[in-house]
Amino acid sequence: MTTTVLRATSSPAFLSLVPHLLECTPHRSLVVVPFREGRSLGAMRVDLPPQGDQATEEGVASTVVGMACKVTRTDAVAIAVYTDGSVTDGAGAPHAGLVDAVRARADICGLRVIDALVVGSDGWTSYLEPAAAAHPLSEIQDAAFEGLDHDVSGDHLAAARLPSGSEDDSRLLAQLLGDVEHALRRSRDRRRLSPARRTAADAVAAEIADPPELFERTIMQPIDQVDMTRIAALAFCLERPALRDVALMQWTGDLATGDAVFRAQTAFRGGESVPEDLARPMWGEGAQPDPARLRAGLELCRRVASLIAPERRPGALAACAWLAWASGRSTHAAFYADSALAIDGTHGLSEIMRTMLDAGRLPEWVFERPTSPAGTGSSRGSRVR
Repeated sequence: MTTTVLRATSSPAFLSLVPHLLECTPHRSLVVVPFREGRSLGAMRVDLPPQGDQATEEGVASTVVGMACKVTRTDAVAIAVYTDGSVTDGAGAPHAGLVDAVRARADICGLRVIDALVVGSDGWTSYLEPAAAAHPLSEIQDAAFEGLDHDVSGDHLAAARLPSGSEDDSRLLAQLLGDVEHALRRSRDRRRLSPARRTAADAVAAEIADPPELFERTIMQPIDQVDMTRIAALAFCLERPALRDVALMQWTGDLATGDAVFRAQTAFRGGESVPEDLARPMWGEGAQPDPARLRAGLELCRRVASLIAPERRPGALAACAWLAWASGRSTHAAFYADSALAIDGTHGLSEIMRTMLDAGRLPEWVFERPTSPAGTGSSRGSRVR
């Protein structure tokens, strides 16, 4: 992972960096940034709990500080609250109870609190200086660093929303899926297809014949070069849990991993158990996957979900949820899982994802950070959202 070190020498400069750590502009959010020897190790975002609900505030504080402690080599945290409310109305900094709970939990865990700030609709201020006047939002903009390449204009759900899909592509995908299902069943309807449609269905069936090879070919192609034959084959597989899980495990590893999981799934149908080492990544255990493969897999599944008929979408959405979760984007994972459950309230993987997210569970590898020389200031790194 390439890290760009940026020295945040003031509170406004730090606040200008937070959206770049998250790759979005947070709203109604609590953000906790873990540090080691003055260098940030990522950023964590959770929704703000109801103000004044002490039990919920303490629960959120315990969760986020616990997650910060799991990030390798953390010795301090910074806190930023983003609210739609005012910070200049004389009523005191909003969500002070939540921040007090986070600070108390951090102290129990031996973590220094570098800063604790709130950004409201009309300014920003510090929780560490209760008597300080609120500052204008323009100070954050004035302190912004030049040359940062992330587009942070969207909120924390903007990047999770499905891309717009072509109606023509959606109709073609529906046709291809219907035709290949007839072809694979050798149904009477296949014989009623035109020669061109039979040829197209046979091409999709040929892709499905070797799922690991399909998953590897699609992930290695630029997303805009994956043709509708392969999109249809991928959509077919994502609707089938055993094949979907092969894709997910292969994208955390490589083609050999996919072949091994595919063989294990085939043997499982014959009564054999799946080897533990192949199943561990599904629960977030094991070696850290290549982030680029996870991102590529997620974009493929998002494209499928954007094109497939809504009633057939839960499989692709559940795959999106797992890949977002595996990348440390729990907010996005919840969005996809909830979208799937809104269509099919008993969808298996989506229910599992929702359970793990509600428990605050993230993959072990999300909390790993590469060893780097100690330094001061903030660095752009991985995110836990």
